[in-house]
Amino acid sequence: MKRLSVSLPPEIEKTIIDLRKTDEFCMCSCADILRKLMLIGAEQLHTTAEQAEGKDTP
Repeated sequence: MKRLSVSLPPEIEKTIIDLRKTDEFCMCSCADILRKLMLIGAEQLHTTAEQAEGKDTP
């Protein structure tokens, strides 16, 4: 796995801290939560792009 260094704005950092307090993410590290959020975001972008391509075709 490739290592990256990323600067997070305070609102994202707060969101991650708040997620760690939930039952779903209480056992996850900050890195695990970030990975999950990035995967969800990437999947959503991919789905949105596919839907946009489908609308462009008659």
